[in-house]
Amino acid sequence: MVESSTQSNSKRQTLSPGKDAVVDRISSLPESLLCHILSFLPTKDSIATSILSTRWKLLWTLVPKLDLDSYKISTSELSLDDDDDDDVEDARAIMFAHVVSSVLAKQECGELQTFRLRWLYGWDGSHLDAWFRTAAARKVKELDLEVLMHSDVENLKLPPSFFSCRTLVVLKLSGDIDIDTPSLSFNFPSLKILHLVEVSFPGTISSQEPSFLRLLSGCCPVLEDFSFGTDDFFEGECKLCVPTLKRLGIRETDINSGDYELEINAPALEYFEFSEFCRKWVFNLFAGLNNVKFLSFSPSGTGWHNFGNIYPSSFQNLVKLKFKVNGCSWNVLRVLLQKAPNLETLVITKGNDFVESNLYWKEPQYDPANLSSLTSFYYRGFKGLNDEVELVKYVLKEARVLKTATFQVSSGESKESVLDKLSMFPRCSTTCLLRVE
Repeated sequence: MVESSTQSNSKRQTLSPGKDAVVDRISSLPESLLCHILSFLPTKDSIATSILSTRWKLLWTLVPKLDLDSYKISTSELSLDDDDDDDVEDARAIMFAHVVSSVLAKQECGELQTFRLRWLYGWDGSHLDAWFRTAAARKVKELDLEVLMHSDVENLKLPPSFFSCRTLVVLKLSGDIDIDTPSLSFNFPSLKILHLVEVSFPGTISSQEPSFLRLLSGCCPVLEDFSFGTDDFFEGECKLCVPTLKRLGIRETDINSGDYELEINAPALEYFEFSEFCRKWVFNLFAGLNNVKFLSFSPSGTGWHNFGNIYPSSFQNLVKLKFKVNGCSWNVLRVLLQKAPNLETLVITKGNDFVESNLYWKEPQYDPANLSSLTSFYYRGFKGLNDEVELVKYVLKEARVLKTATFQVSSGESKESVLDKLSMFPRCSTTCLLRVE
C-alpha cells in the first residue's frame, strides 16, 4: 500500500505523543487479557516477562497454566559442560523437579486450566504424587504428560492420586509410562478426551482385561474422544464399550504383535482413525462402521489384497475420507469410494512406505452414485506415477459437483508442468478449480 508523506507524518504524530517517547500500550491492557495472552506461552517464557516492569513482575503467577519442558533447561543454567552427559541429565532432573515444585507453589491463581510436563531421561518420578495432588486440589482441567526414560531405567508408574482427579476434561499420556493399577479404582467423571500414545499396559499380554479398557469401563461416563497407539498390545478377546464416544483412533506399530480380538461398541461414533498392519479382525471392525461420518485410514503392509469384500453394504453417512495409500492398497480405496455415495471430501496422502507393485489402481464399474457428492479433492505427495494419474483421471471424470482439486507436490517438481498435465484431463464439473501447491 502506498500513501503520501503528509498522511504518513500525520499518522505518526497521532500515534506518538512525543518525538522520542515510547508508548507501552500492552501493559495498560486489563489483567485478565494479559494473563490470557501469557497462557499461549510456555511457562518458562511467561516467567521471563517478569523483568519487563513492576506491573509484569508477578503477572505470570496468575496464569492458570503450567507448561514445562525439561529439555529446554540449558547447560549454562546448570553450570555444567556439555561433555559429561550423565552429570548434565542428573542435574537437569534435579533442577526440573525444583522448577515444577517452585512454580506450583508460587502460582496464585485458583483453578489450574492446563498442567503439561515434558520430561526426557532419567527421573524417578518421586515428586509426581505431590504435584498431582496440588493440581487436583486446584481443579485441573487438562493434564498432558510426556516421559522418555533411559533404557536402563524402569518406566514411570503413575501414583494413586492420579486416578481420582474428578475435574479432568482432557488427559494425554505418552512415552515410558506404565498404566497398571488392578487394585485401584478409576474416577474421571468429567473426562471427555483421552489420548494414550506409546504407553505400556503391564500384564496385558495375558487373559486379563487390559488396564486401559478397565479405565474406560464405566469410569469415563462422558468420554467423547479416545485414541491409543502402542506396540505392546494384548492377546485374546476384549471389548471397548463407550456409548458416548464420537472419535476413536487406533494405531499399532508392531507387526509381530500377538493375535487379539477387539469388539467396539460405540453407537455415537462419528470419526474413526485407524493405522495398523493387516489383521483379520480389522475386517470385522469395518463391518460395524456403517454410521461413521469421518474416516481416516492408513493400511500398512502388503496383505490387504488377500481378502475379499470387507465392508458393510454402504457407508451412507461418510462425508470425509482421509486415506494413506502405500502402493498395495489401491483396491481398498476403490471399494471405499464405491461404498460412500455421500462422500464430500477426499484426502489422499502418499505413505512413507509407498512402493510400486502389481496391485495397480483399477477403475470401478460405472455407477452414477460414485463420487456424486464429492466437492473437494486433495492429493498430498503427488508425483505423477501411473496409478496416481489413473486415480486422478477417474475422480475428475466422475465427480460432477467437484469445486476444488488440490495437488501438493515435492519441492523438486515443477508446479507449472504438473498443472499443465492435469489440465488436459477431462472434467465432469465445469466449475472445478485445479490447484498445485
